[in-house]
Amino acid sequence: MSRKLLGIVIGGSIGGLFFVFAMVLLFSPGVFFKGMIKEWLGSTFGGRARAEGVAFGWRKGIELSDFVLLRKGGKSPALKARKIRLKCPLLSLLHGQYVLRLLEVSDLEVTKGLRASPGIGVSTLGLKASHLLFTGGLERGSEWPIGGGHIILKDGLLTGKPVSVLMEVLGQQGEGYAFESISTDFEAGGEGKIYLKDFLARGALFDLELEGKVEADQTMDCNATIVISKEKVGKKVQKLFSSSGTDALRIPLSLRGDLSAPRVSIKTESMIEELFRGIFQGK
Repeated sequence: MSRKLLGIVIGGSIGGLFFVFAMVLLFSPGVFFKGMIKEWLGSTFGGRARAEGVAFGWRKGIELSDFVLLRKGGKSPALKARKIRLKCPLLSLLHGQYVLRLLEVSDLEVTKGLRASPGIGVSTLGLKASHLLFTGGLERGSEWPIGGGHIILKDGLLTGKPVSVLMEVLGQQGEGYAFESISTDFEAGGEGKIYLKDFLARGALFDLELEGKVEADQTMDCNATIVISKEKVGKKVQKLFSSSGTDALRIPLSLRGDLSAPRVSIKTESMIEELFRGIFQGK
């Protein structure tokens, strides 16, 4: 066989293999990515992942339908979602860098049993949301995730100890904080700290503004403001709104200490504090 013919055969073989590999990526993405995604999510959250369907597109990213994550030894799901869409640079995924640039989730439910490694526990919080959207850049660091971005949550319920402590201080009862929307900017540092900025939650009873940080050792240090609009509380606080000259009552407070038992301090006069509690307790 001549060198020219041999070159044609070898070149054609390599081209054919590349074409087959490309077709696998384009038309059989579930086979190629399903194991990688499940292994990554399972190792990240210390459990096992299950998805009924996996789809892939160069523009839309990776989609998982009917996703469930079970903690090791756990019987009930730690995380459920009807659909999850991720967008990552493909070469980064193949090299194990896991650079996340977009995350979109429908019908999300996170229980208080979810934990992330290495040692980042979020078992003190629970979340339900009809929609979650993350945009930004988040990559796997040597020990902690690094990056930041913007998160939007729609129509849900936030539960857990920090929420129940805050609700108790405000004289509220119920499962948790029902919200219409939550939006926040955040930065994740390599030292295991998450900084929240321009956090705004809009709820049926009150809105919440917050800035501060949450650390991997399960502590928080945040300043917040409860915002009560006149139409949400009725006539019992007309004199408060009249004295402030606005249509909204703003109550500054701080949330500090352990996530499982944070300290809430209201930064206002005791008379206003008692009246504020009495409003929600129906006094």
